[in-house]
Amino acid sequence: MFLLVALFVASPVALKAARMFDARTGAVVQPALVVVDGKRISRVGGATPAGAQVIDLGDVTLLPGLIDAHTHLTFEAGPSWYRDTMDSLLRWPAEQAQYAAEYARRTLNAGFTTVRDLGSAEFLDLGLRNAIDSGAVPGPRMIVALSAIGSRGGHADLDPFPPHSVPPAEVERGVCNGPEECRAAVRWQIKYGATVVKFMASGGVLSLGDPVDNPQLTQAEMDAIVQEAHAWGRKAAAHCHGDAPARRAIQAGVDSIEHGTFLKLETLALMQRKGVFLVPGPVYDPAGQPPEKKFPPAILEKVLAATKAWPEMIRNAQKAGVRIAFGSDAGVGLHGKTNPDQLVWLVGWGFTPARALQSATVSAAQLLGVEAGSLEAGLLADVIAVPGDPLRDITAVQKVSFVMKEGQVYRRGPEPPAPPARLALRAAHLFDSVTGALIDGATVLIEGERIVAAGSGVQVPADAQVIDLGDATLLPGLIDAHVHLTSELQDDFAKAYVENLMMFPTERTLLGRMYAQRTLQGGITTARVLGAANLTDYGLKRAIELGFAQGPRLLVAEYAIGSRGGHADGSPAPPAHLVPRGVAQGICAGADQCRDAVRWQLKYGADVIKLMVSGGVLSLTDPVDVPQLTAEEAVAIIGEAHAWHRKAAAHCHGDEAAKVAIAAGVDSIEHGSFLKPETLAEMKRRGVVYVPTLMAVEDVERRAKENKLPPLIAEKALAAAGSLARTFQTAVKLGVTIGMGTDSGVSHHGFNAHEITLMVKNGMTPAQALQAATVVDARLLQMEDRIGKLAPGYLADVIAVPGNVLQDPSAVERVSLVVKGGQVVKRP
Repeated sequence: MFLLVALFVASPVALKAARMFDARTGAVVQPALVVVDGKRISRVGGATPAGAQVIDLGDVTLLPGLIDAHTHLTFEAGPSWYRDTMDSLLRWPAEQAQYAAEYARRTLNAGFTTVRDLGSAEFLDLGLRNAIDSGAVPGPRMIVALSAIGSRGGHADLDPFPPHSVPPAEVERGVCNGPEECRAAVRWQIKYGATVVKFMASGGVLSLGDPVDNPQLTQAEMDAIVQEAHAWGRKAAAHCHGDAPARRAIQAGVDSIEHGTFLKLETLALMQRKGVFLVPGPVYDPAGQPPEKKFPPAILEKVLAATKAWPEMIRNAQKAGVRIAFGSDAGVGLHGKTNPDQLVWLVGWGFTPARALQSATVSAAQLLGVEAGSLEAGLLADVIAVPGDPLRDITAVQKVSFVMKEGQVYRRGPEPPAPPARLALRAAHLFDSVTGALIDGATVLIEGERIVAAGSGVQVPADAQVIDLGDATLLPGLIDAHVHLTSELQDDFAKAYVENLMMFPTERTLLGRMYAQRTLQGGITTARVLGAANLTDYGLKRAIELGFAQGPRLLVAEYAIGSRGGHADGSPAPPAHLVPRGVAQGICAGADQCRDAVRWQLKYGADVIKLMVSGGVLSLTDPVDVPQLTAEEAVAIIGEAHAWHRKAAAHCHGDEAAKVAIAAGVDSIEHGSFLKPETLAEMKRRGVVYVPTLMAVEDVERRAKENKLPPLIAEKALAAAGSLARTFQTAVKLGVTIGMGTDSGVSHHGFNAHEITLMVKNGMTPAQALQAATVVDARLLQMEDRIGKLAPGYLADVIAVPGNVLQDPSAVERVSLVVKGGQVVKRP
């Protein structure tokens, strides 16, 4: 899967090409020069500035970044309405957000640098917009509506599922009755970040229960919606197929009519007089291909009626001189494909190529109120390139070769070729994770996602691509058995607390992409995520599995299991201030509840169960070392995990708490700051793995000494730091099985291999530390038959570090090559 990332370029940048489309005049100018400084265009035409970085794109036409004024980036229809509906009911927002990010990537890759996203659910569009704005994921600039506003039973409402099965939508989700409720519904969307207000003036094509063209809001309701939107400085967009509801919306002062399928000529003329935009998408294919999607009969009937009426409407709109902004309704069609296709189809319906392009540039920019849509000095540097001259061949917009958004290059040239069938990695040394020794003059031969040969004397086929790393050591991809990839601690504890509380799960899971990519680039090819909320870890895992995001192979725990008021619980805020957690969120009392809490996590896909047996360092009230679960509760949690063939990992600093977990049959003790020698000896006897997370304690100790933590937390951090090194050293001497885990998220992601350096500093041999991060962790994660070794049949997870790693184990902090599952994700 091609992953779009921003390529940062030095300022100023001079873009040169054979031609440029002037969106104001609709003409092509030759030759083209666009000078970009920072996020904006500083000059168009003239001579190349001295010292500018020149990007000469050759025989192409530069255009402003295209604008789609009607998308649904958080959804994409498949071949079956029934499957789409089932997926929408079953998927958690954190997983759907990952699909949305992929749709955004495809849209930007197709040359659309701005979209107006008109309707979503569960804050998916908000989370996606924020993640794009923060740089966590690539995508177009987004104007978002959140939930569309409409009447009970109408197109804004859910399909008519029984209310005991699917909870009905209420005012907060846009469903309103009467002007005051509708005004309140607008305010709910604006409260959470809507930058445009969408309302459903008429029925819809793809909803199950309503006629397609009937008015679904009264005049008073529409008046209230539009007035409230305008009072907050937002524009109002009316979904409207029918003529009568369109007239109501126009009277209310709406800014745009979306679809307009059954509008009459006189209504279109009224729009022209009042300056109301028409956004006519989805644009129908002039070839008249019948719908292939499997619909229920009631929807299919509406699809056929709309298909029949739309051509006359678009011809009348052109006759009436209505202002038209391009909008594809992408999501109904495929993101990144239907957008440019529909722009081409507009020409098939009588638009000149220039007018079609203007509808997706200057006209759409005017409707959306964005400083884009034209290649002019002072506007945002959104620039794309297409081959040839699009005024002669509009299909050029389907072949975008260059994309710049706000001065950053996101695409240049075609997508990269497929990886080679065979790949050979050569280096001076190879670490044998089984024996702990080095093999000199080594080669790893990879076919597809698997290793087929490894060691010295490997014969390399003539058709294999060879990467010769020289004086380096090849190692198995490292494994981190304790991370938190959907969060990262900040130095300002209070700021982080408030920001985390205000962040929606859809944004958090997408931020996890950035952390996951940094982790993978640091040489971690597999990780165990030990705790996250709202299935944000599961969503991230799915994105990586689907190829939407780069990151380690993940095992996830979802909510950690623990007691009320303990380290698994939320902050000690009054319940009227923060919603208390319940059993589904891992908080339990008594064996039966704790067993149920485990089952909740397993129900939604947990690969491992984490339990909080003792207090924690970073929680605000609980002592760090006291037991927080009874023996019976620990037995219930661990027994249920094992019954489902899952391992159980115990967060535990205190010695007494560790004894409870060990007696209950736990598989690993995480942290273990205050463990006594006799407890460590019992762990060795029972085969319990110790995951010490040295770098997390190192990091919180630093923050405590710099007065960046609340006093109680600082006190706990210093106590843990003062004890953990001694505990670890004792564990090494006793021969306890030690795995590598960082608690990354407490420290910054991407520096995980520093844990190996700390393990060696505190008494492990380099070979032992590397084995902890390979074969030991592979067994702990129940993946010892797939990862942790460079051996035939194993997944091709390979990293390279400079020199001889056994002589300089800190070399693992300077990874030069990363291959995961046969895919090269980092190379010298």
